[in-house]
This record gives sequence, C-alpha cells and structure tokens, in this order.
Amino acid sequence: MKTALMFKLLMLGLILMVPVLVVDAQVAEDDIILYFSYNKDTLKGDDVIDASGNKNDGLIKGKDIESVKGKVGEGMEFPGVSTSYISVREHMYDDPVEKFTILAWVKVDVRGMIASWDRSEFFRFAVGDDVGANAATTFTAFDTCCPIHDWFGKTDVADDKWHHLVAWFDGKEKRIYVDGKLDEKIAAPHKVIGAGAPRFGFIGIGSEAAAFDAATGPNWAFNGLMDEFMLFHRALSEKEIEYLANGPADPFDVNPKDKLSTTWGHMKDLR
Repeated sequence: MKTALMFKLLMLGLILMVPVLVVDAQVAEDDIILYFSYNKDTLKGDDVIDASGNKNDGLIKGKDIESVKGKVGEGMEFPGVSTSYISVREHMYDDPVEKFTILAWVKVDVRGMIASWDRSEFFRFAVGDDVGANAATTFTAFDTCCPIHDWFGKTDVADDKWHHLVAWFDGKEKRIYVDGKLDEKIAAPHKVIGAGAPRFGFIGIGSEAAAFDAATGPNWAFNGLMDEFMLFHRALSEKEIEYLANGPADPFDVNPKDKLSTTWGHMKDLR
C-alpha cells in the first residue's frame, strides 16, 4: 500500500514538472532571421520558404539540388558544383552585427561552403576552407575590417556522418559547437561583425554579392547533405544549442503530452 502511494506521488511530481522541463528545452524564437527546414512542405517551385516568417526565402539555383531524407524530416542534397546553390532573397547586411548564431546539420566527406555573406565583409561558415590547409574541421571567418579573423574548430566533421555545427558570437567571444558540445572558443578581437559594404548571402557557395543573386566566390561548393539551417542575431544559450543538436522535429515547440508519454513509459520500465 505504501509502495503504491509513493509511486502515485512520484508520478504526480513528474506530471507537475513536465511543463517546466518543456519550457527549459525549447528554443526561443527571439531574433531569428532565417530558418530553412528543407522539409518538402517548404519547397515551392524553385523557392525554399523561410520558416522563420521573415520572408527571407531562398532561390534554388541549378537543377541538381535534390530533396532527400534529412536529419530531421527532409533535407537537401547539394552536388558540389559551382552552379548549384541557394540564393537568399531580401536578407542582406550593410550594418555591423552585435550578436550572432549560425547553425546547420551537415553530412559531408569533403570541404564545402555551408553559407556566406562574404568572408571579407561579414562572415563565412563552412566545413574546411581554402586557408590554413583546413579541409575537415568547422571553419568560420568574421570580419570587422580589418583584418579578417579566420578560425577553426578542432573536430574532423568531414567524415560522412551527420554533425550539428554552430558558430556563435556575443561581442566578447567566438565559439564553435559540434553536436551540442563546445568544440573551440576564442576571445573576439572586436565587439561587432561587419565591414559595412552591402552583401547578400548564399547557401552552398561563397558570396561576393552586392545585390540579390549577384556574384559568387569562392566557388568551392557544398557537396553533401544539409538540414535545419538557422541564423539568429543573438547568442543562443548552451541549453538551446544542446537541445537543437538532439534533432527535435519542431525546434521551437515540444508537445508536453509526448514528453509525458515518454516519462510514463520510462517509469513503467523501472517498475
């Protein structure tokens, strides 16, 4: 009798705790700029719809970028050729950025450009790069002009396995996270990112674009699978990064009922 009562009290405690756990696990949508889930319902003709609601949709260039099974739902497979990439509509930079997080799931076995708003003006985010003989670790370059600040992660992520990659900036530090864990950090030499010349962005190729869908470069393209690309103008918390690295179906929402079902099943296993 006493055991049954204790079990009921324990379950009641878990039920009351679940909403708190869910809130802690969610990612706040504050300051999200761009979100390409790459799910099929966000592909409209040659456009990738920006799921952030900011209408920073992407124009798919080339006919050989394909919708495939991703890490979370569907993803996009890029062929690694300079004519196949995504050109981001609307969102351009001309003013410095004070805080910043960029992230994506990737599965590659060679270096490749994840996204760029121009290394020499704002930033580049890649696996490997054409500087420092770096072919396999996460690479980011943030510019405040001048000089450009190139830096690298420690973990080899060009191993044909899914990895969750994050580049992060809060005005004091620059960080790289791999699979939810801190991979590298360094003091930021400047409090902002950005040199000031207008730049539009690309997914899967380098940018030299002063206008939408203008000049690309460098042209070593992304070759592999990409999923859940996000760009924020804030520094995500470590809890948020860890949560996203667990691959939630909806990064901004968790169903308390699902969480409770999981907890209940786990408790029954312990009985």
